Amino acid sequence: MKNKTKKILLAIGLTSTMSFSSLAEEVQSSISGNITIANDYIWRGLAQHVDSASNHEKEVTISGGLDYDFNNGFALGVWGSNVSFKDTNGKDTSIEMDLYGSYAMNYKQVAYEVGYISYQYPNATAASFEEVYVSASYKGFGLTQYKGIDGANDNLELSYNLELSGIDTTLVYGDYKDSNKYHSITLAKSMGELDYVIAWNKSKPTDDDSENHVVFSIGKSF
Repeated sequence: MKNKTKKILLAIGLTSTMSFSSLAEEVQSSISGNITIANDYIWRGLAQHVDSASNHEKEVTISGGLDYDFNNGFALGVWGSNVSFKDTNGKDTSIEMDLYGSYAMNYKQVAYEVGYISYQYPNATAASFEEVYVSASYKGFGLTQYKGIDGANDNLELSYNLELSGIDTTLVYGDYKDSNKYHSITLAKSMGELDYVIAWNKSKPTDDDSENHVVFSIGKSF
């Protein structure tokens, strides 16, 4: 997912005076989507493709989502990806499906956002969980606190974003409670109609040695 809030279509309120053409324009301006192919899937420093021996196995990952922005601060979305790991009952996962909603606002130069995310694994439901979050950003600096609804999965994330020679650069440090600490450097650039991203991730799980992952992806937004 996952690092930015996503939105999906629910409904659009219309007045009787709106024409069909204006309706089409409104839908196109509010609905967006994305599809990405990557050489791996790392989330909060944790590999999402793990074999039966709990070893990380790189696997081509295809993901995509649909977003809907109500243009009043509220947004909803859905995002999905292939995954491969076992839940606490030993069942194999194959699909992750995330549903989320948020409300964002600005006060002077500070942007705020609150939201809800549901992580669902249809064929391994013991891995599913929900969380809420609150975030604030100011001049490239960001702070987000995630809180698991079940009392687990708490995560604190700090970030800094800047543009260097036309390349969107993001630095992240996170503390995923009772799981691991992680940090990453992400470089992104759009060329033509495609988005190219390369990210270096380093994590220190609480029960294992440090891990380093490099992920390269090509995506398209529409």
